[in-house]
Amino acid sequence: MGNLVQANNIGQLITEVLSRLPKNEEINIAFLGYTDLMMNSEEWAELGVIENELENRQNFEKLTAIHGRQDVTVVPTLSSAVQSLVGGNCQITVFDFEKVEGNEVEWDFNFPIDVKFEQMFDVIFDFGTCEHIFNIAQAFTNIHKMLNIGGFVYHGGPLCWPNHGFYGYNPTLFYDFYEDNGSEIIELFLQSRVNGQAVNVTNVSKYDRFNMHTVLQEKPEWLALEFLVCVLVQKNLHCKNITFPIQRRYRDMSTWM
Repeated sequence: MGNLVQANNIGQLITEVLSRLPKNEEINIAFLGYTDLMMNSEEWAELGVIENELENRQNFEKLTAIHGRQDVTVVPTLSSAVQSLVGGNCQITVFDFEKVEGNEVEWDFNFPIDVKFEQMFDVIFDFGTCEHIFNIAQAFTNIHKMLNIGGFVYHGGPLCWPNHGFYGYNPTLFYDFYEDNGSEIIELFLQSRVNGQAVNVTNVSKYDRFNMHTVLQEKPEWLALEFLVCVLVQKNLHCKNITFPIQRRYRDMSTWM
């Protein structure tokens, strides 16, 4: 078991997260939004996956054009990809506000999740969905309720991408919300890509202000990049009554008054 920061693509990241769960037990996985798995033949081969055995999505050509990935020839269904990566001992549920493949759970995360999904999932993957949900506090509340104790949620969303979604993320959002609600941040870092390779920034503050110029002082050319905030969280306690936190740096008035 390694660190997520070492993953160079989405397949490696999924594999690394799932490796943290007990072996030989059925895994219940939720994806928020129907994730486009964009990896080329070489990347699939590095993970030991035979690309032509994956089930290609019907609109794969449109998806590769949207993402600008002419090197990708297969955009697999999530079920075929995950089973190829970790085996068949898993159940996958995809939540979206509309049907994509036809078997998704149609749910708007602006509103409370159905109680039948509470404490149902071992892993929840959010590869860039929550920033598009206006009621983001409800979305995070749903995620907490949906996770089993000991389960993991991965968030990958924008630090600051103007008009990509409703929100850009700050590390303190994840630390304050999840730590106040019985969970632990396992890993948090910033990630972008240069010439197809992941570049990562790990020296970011949990709660205090920082500026990117200082963080990137050895790589000032990276200031032009769009960074994701990548977070892995483990749930240690189920909170029926969710706490909406006061931002950590303002809780002790004596430090700023």
